[in-house]
Amino acid sequence: MNKKILSIVVPSYNVGAYLSETMPTILSIPNLDKLELIIVNDGSSDNTLFVAKQLEKEYPNSIIVIDKENGGHGSTINAGIRVATGKYFKVVDADDWVNSENLNSLINYLNDIDDDEVISPFVKVFVDTKEEQVYEYKVKEPRKTYNYEMFLNEIQKLPLMHSITIKTSILKDNNITIDEKCFYVDLEYNTFPMPYIKTISYFDKPIYRYRLGSPTQSVSLTSYIKNIKMHKKVILALIKFFNSYKTSSVIEKKLLENLICEIISIHANIHLSRENVIEAKDDFLSFENEIENLNSYFRKQTVGKKLKILRATNYLTFGLMSFLNRHFIQKN
Repeated sequence: MNKKILSIVVPSYNVGAYLSETMPTILSIPNLDKLELIIVNDGSSDNTLFVAKQLEKEYPNSIIVIDKENGGHGSTINAGIRVATGKYFKVVDADDWVNSENLNSLINYLNDIDDDEVISPFVKVFVDTKEEQVYEYKVKEPRKTYNYEMFLNEIQKLPLMHSITIKTSILKDNNITIDEKCFYVDLEYNTFPMPYIKTISYFDKPIYRYRLGSPTQSVSLTSYIKNIKMHKKVILALIKFFNSYKTSSVIEKKLLENLICEIISIHANIHLSRENVIEAKDDFLSFENEIENLNSYFRKQTVGKKLKILRATNYLTFGLMSFLNRHFIQKN
């Protein structure tokens, strides 16, 4: 058996209708013998496991199926990390898909390099409007090995999960684990390996095709409100990570600070969108106190107009801003 170059973990929860549609975009590549596809059934109640097992029978040298109790997106990634044998590791959700030709080219590229991480563009596919947007990074020299700090200085942002292909050994050897039974853990996956990445390069062809536009997605406002405690949990986890990450890199610290400030601003907006204004204000003030206790910097550094107004008025404007926020949402 040829050595696997890339392990792709496929988090799968009640996605039986998608698996048979999206997995062929991976399984049709010429480099299939160099690919390990790990489908993790996360306690689905539909036919996800049945479809996954059928695919495993058809492609026994390429597919591994893990059947586990429901534990959330992070648990599927953790399970995939534990069994992965490929040189590199990537996450592709079961309801998303890939550009087959570009994935095949990526595997050829990964075969020839030894960079700790590889970043690539991805395509946002809005299923409701049929619109597509390419999310890319401004890199002067694609397919060149960069020092991690130099690369971040060039792109001025932290790479997103759909862009990331990382050495499996970094995840395994450093016991990178993601919070379980929790949404929004892609933020942890993007950041927790940072201390161990020394070299990085940019593969300039989009691999991932990211499905958007569904009201049931965890990034919709309805889901944000429903899962607000999970959003808070991830923010606090990132602040704890920031506190423990003793980097001397100015750009790494800056980008982490910016990320945390941005999601705190999003968190404020979620609270301002809740129907029960009194409860929302109490919860948000409690959240602010937790931030203060963890790292007061993030109570002083404010991103976003709404959060700036709240803090500048000592939260006295919370009720009015909540009313205006919900009125705007209803109109749109």
